[in-house]
Amino acid sequence: MPTAPTQALKIFRETTLPGSLDAYSIYMIAPSASGMEDYVEMYVTDSSGNPRRIVNRSDIDTMIGDAIGAANELSIVADITARDVFVVPGTTTGYAKYVYVVDATADATVISGGATYLYNPAVGIAAWIKISEAESLDVVLNWGDIVDGPTSSVIDIDDAVSIRHSHTNKTQLDKIDEDANGLLTYDGVLPLTGWQSTSW
Repeated sequence: MPTAPTQALKIFRETTLPGSLDAYSIYMIAPSASGMEDYVEMYVTDSSGNPRRIVNRSDIDTMIGDAIGAANELSIVADITARDVFVVPGTTTGYAKYVYVVDATADATVISGGATYLYNPAVGIAAWIKISEAESLDVVLNWGDIVDGPTSSVIDIDDAVSIRHSHTNKTQLDKIDEDANGLLTYDGVLPLTGWQSTSW
């Protein structure tokens, strides 16, 4: 036969948690504050009357806010070593860490300066992903480093641009026009044909 319980469970409905609580009890607290009419907190007491509260809406809101805030927070560390120990595996889960490393040259992909990384807690240190470099803020490209760039030299291209409307006979070319009838003119008059012979 089942053993008879040695302690009866008590259930209380209150608007505030009493200062002194009964052991082995459940307290259902319905706050009377405006906007909280449909809201209930639950407390369960142990053999000494010490309460343990069930997670409530405020707790959940706080946890969500903390997680979102931590995900967007940028932390700054001195170097790659400090970056790798910044997040202890297993202590940060559920969101990425955003870290700027002041001296990231220990990363083989960083020639000089700092870099920014995201950390995926599901994978560990190997999950540090570089998303930017301070070095790229002052990028200077050489002509020969441009992929699929022009084959002509910079000097030749600049020269072609500077003389794109330059002609040795520009003065003569500027005299060519047409009259109101659409006839070709030169220096404002119809062009004349010169004699090939002037023997008479």
